[in-house]
Amino acid sequence: MIKNSLTKVFGTRFQREVKRLQPVIAEIKRHEERLAQVSEEELTGQTARFRARLTELTGETLGELERVRAAKHDCPDPDERDRLEQQAQSLETTYKKQVAEGLTELLPEAFATVREACRRLLDTSLVVTGREMTWDMVPYDVQLIGGIVLHQGKIAEMATGEGKTLVATLPIYLNALTGRGVHLVTVNNYLARRDSQWMGHLYTYLGLTVGCLDDTEPSSPERRAAYLCDVTYGTNNEFGFDYLRDNMVYRTDQRVQREYIYAIIDEVDSILIDEARTPLIISGPVGHEESENFAVYNRQVADLVRKQTAVVNTLLAEGEKLLADEETRQEAALKLYQAQLGMPKNKRLLKKLNETGVKQLVQKMELEAIADRKLPARQQRMRDLEDILYFVLDEKGHSVHLTDRGAETLSPDDPALFLVPDISEAIHAIEADSDLTPTEQRKARQEIEAQYAVKSEKLHTIHKLLQAHALYEKDVDYLVQEGQVVIVDEFTGRVMVGRRWADGLHQAVEAKESVQVKGETQTLATVTIQNYFRMYEKLAGMTGTAETEETEFYSIYGLDVMVIPTHRPVTRRDESDRIYKTRREKNNAIIDEVERLHEQGLPILIGTVNVDVSETLSRQLKRRGIRHEVLNAKYHQREAEIVANAGQQNAVTIATNMAGRGTDIKLGADLDLTSEEAGLQIIGTERHESRRIDRQLRGRSGRQGDPGATVFFLSLEDDLMRLFISERIARWMDKSGVEEGEVITGRLVTRSIEQAQKRVELQNFQTRKRLLEYDDVMNQQREVVYALRLGALERGEELKAEGRRMLQAALEQSVLSYLSDATRPEEYDRGGLQDALTLQYLLPVDAIVDGDATPEIEQMVDAVQDEGEAAFQRKLSYLTEFGETVGASDADLQILSQVMLSVLDEKWKDHLYDLDQLRNAIQYRAYGQRDPLIEYKREAFEMFEDLMRDIHSTFTERFLKIQVTAPHPAARQVSIPTPAAPPAPSDAADDLFPGAARKAPIAPA
Repeated sequence: MIKNSLTKVFGTRFQREVKRLQPVIAEIKRHEERLAQVSEEELTGQTARFRARLTELTGETLGELERVRAAKHDCPDPDERDRLEQQAQSLETTYKKQVAEGLTELLPEAFATVREACRRLLDTSLVVTGREMTWDMVPYDVQLIGGIVLHQGKIAEMATGEGKTLVATLPIYLNALTGRGVHLVTVNNYLARRDSQWMGHLYTYLGLTVGCLDDTEPSSPERRAAYLCDVTYGTNNEFGFDYLRDNMVYRTDQRVQREYIYAIIDEVDSILIDEARTPLIISGPVGHEESENFAVYNRQVADLVRKQTAVVNTLLAEGEKLLADEETRQEAALKLYQAQLGMPKNKRLLKKLNETGVKQLVQKMELEAIADRKLPARQQRMRDLEDILYFVLDEKGHSVHLTDRGAETLSPDDPALFLVPDISEAIHAIEADSDLTPTEQRKARQEIEAQYAVKSEKLHTIHKLLQAHALYEKDVDYLVQEGQVVIVDEFTGRVMVGRRWADGLHQAVEAKESVQVKGETQTLATVTIQNYFRMYEKLAGMTGTAETEETEFYSIYGLDVMVIPTHRPVTRRDESDRIYKTRREKNNAIIDEVERLHEQGLPILIGTVNVDVSETLSRQLKRRGIRHEVLNAKYHQREAEIVANAGQQNAVTIATNMAGRGTDIKLGADLDLTSEEAGLQIIGTERHESRRIDRQLRGRSGRQGDPGATVFFLSLEDDLMRLFISERIARWMDKSGVEEGEVITGRLVTRSIEQAQKRVELQNFQTRKRLLEYDDVMNQQREVVYALRLGALERGEELKAEGRRMLQAALEQSVLSYLSDATRPEEYDRGGLQDALTLQYLLPVDAIVDGDATPEIEQMVDAVQDEGEAAFQRKLSYLTEFGETVGASDADLQILSQVMLSVLDEKWKDHLYDLDQLRNAIQYRAYGQRDPLIEYKREAFEMFEDLMRDIHSTFTERFLKIQVTAPHPAARQVSIPTPAAPPAPSDAADDLFPGAARKAPIAPA
């Protein structure tokens, strides 16, 4: 009450922010009045003048920063390098501050320049994606506000049709003046190509260069050139995969990306929220196939699902009979609740739950069952509730678990198959057994671990197959196209080509659909969307729907949301939801409404939640003789064309969710916009679990003040209604005595739906946040390894210093671990240590055999490290001499770089595999009352420490043992382990590694 009163007086926070920006808008207009009088040559010369002003402001600092970085790169002294690193960080902070101040000072004049350029380009022709167009856009004042908000590093929420594509040109032009590159990220390659060509007309007029990633091949010189442009357009996947590929190359000139300075994300909610659930992964084969395992158990699991269906049907039949008698209704409720646990989407069950009073009975039984589970075991009356079922489904949690009956059915000959032993307890018992020798203990541990791994793999395979059969629906969660399972994004309705579900789920679905089960893949490189975009110095975004998710945007990305007012008032009518008891009644009502509107010649857009609903409605429309277009995951290539025509007279379009985002629906010129019902008519077939998706669908109508209307048709069988509608609503509907086909409306129902959506949104947010917390662990480790890798690529004295550091650490660890069992100097096996060092590193150290020279471990470590340093220098000298014979002046650095890169890549790949296995198994720790995240962080850290020790040891061993030969000047050969990659011609004449340096483009998986 008080809040509403204050809002009326002072306005919303968004209105207050718009008011604060008015002086900047006024200044832009003053500059614009002046620029209107200048010549075209002077206007296009503004870019060079702006850059000169920025250089004058930041040039001295930037020059000093580059000098310090170069000095650090060539500095052999570690202490001096640390000092230079600190100096570089300080200069970089100063430089960024100067750039920010300079851009803020230039903003009014730069925005005025863009606006005047747009005005002068009016009626000029251009070709966009093969179609001739005419430039007809000049930014409005509200678009200037949107541009300022984007420059500030915020999210601008702008209604559909308000010209977000044009708005982005304002901050892009301003920030591109630094010459460090600006990225515009889109949701699909069509928009990337379209916008780069469309807005490129403006950029090139002002003297900027424009590149599009989707016009180039990965890892190609053309892709690198696209990144070197002032403005680069591309999809989020291309940007992310280029980052991963850049950290898999073997020469610096094959890295395509530059610094991560400023990015604007179009449809930011789709990319940073919807697509953030699936990490970007580059994978390779493990080396063995898993298809046989899935094929064997798939038959058993499919049979189990059939048996469960029979049990559920029996329960329903018994429950229906018991419902007829008032005295047995409680027993009937129990039968129906058991059926709901086993098959919650059973059509017969859903129909029964819509009968008066039945849903209340089942909900009451569910509450009793939950209360019963909290009682001590001896007091529980319903502990055998699940015994009749083979497995139990939890739709809300999207999980499934086997019951004892299911386990016995799947494994009648091995009742212990589904009992996973406590491996830590078994290993502790072995270690505590004093009768076993160390060799016997090690052998016993290996046997226990092998048994545990085999059993875990079987359990994992069965569990994934059960999920595939029970929870994942064809044409809803995935499609089968050309013998392959393709994922359908639940938010956008688009097929996710090249993406695979992780953790064996995709293989399980392939086995279910009887298509080829592809072998297990191993992660070679991975990054989440969240962690990729958090690397940018400044990030901004634009969308039509962000306000409902502003908490997530701020907590994960530090992005504020700003709602930009529309250029013209919104006149669209948003009608109340129309609710029916059954899905059949709802679909009939939708078709009747479409027929009524179609007779008036109005354009209609029907929004569905999945492919199955789209095709059902399409068949019904065909029976009524209504011509229409279907846009869903199966026809996504025609997205833009179909959506662009959806506003024409008599057009009827069925679209899955937000297919065709980024393309405006413009009303046909022959439409009568003065009648009571006019404009684009939006019909939603179901409420999405996210309010944001519903708002996106509504926003397709009423662009730029156009008339239009939206309405949602719902049924009590819809997933959201079925899973989250409250008992109070069900009771109210029963009392109302709603007849078949009757519409239900009311604020109570609408409010309950919105509350359910809020609960699901919060649940999904918590899930995404939890996933990010897991990935943050890997991200910190990835940053360390990729920093080492970049240092190896850049070579220089820093690489030599890092090599020496690794060698010193490896040798110290070798000495300490070899002598770890000795408690007194007399127990030191000096001869054994000398042999071990000679065998592993070719490093005989005579001083450690002399007890007088090295009485303690510290002196032995020093002696070994001194000898190691001398061996390292000798190896560098040897490689330098070799380089002189073959005409390669930096042969020592080339070979040192290749050894380090091959070790880092090999060990990091193995580490990612180990982390995957840990992540898959860590959730079971929750059964032991331990937080899986805490356990994951602890064990992942220990694994990372082991990884670094392994890297140090392997690098030292390989580098000290390396031998090179040059049998003929024309055939240079280096006998070191090089990464497996197809040979390709090298651009560098003096490069010793033409085959290893250039890797073929790696496709995401």
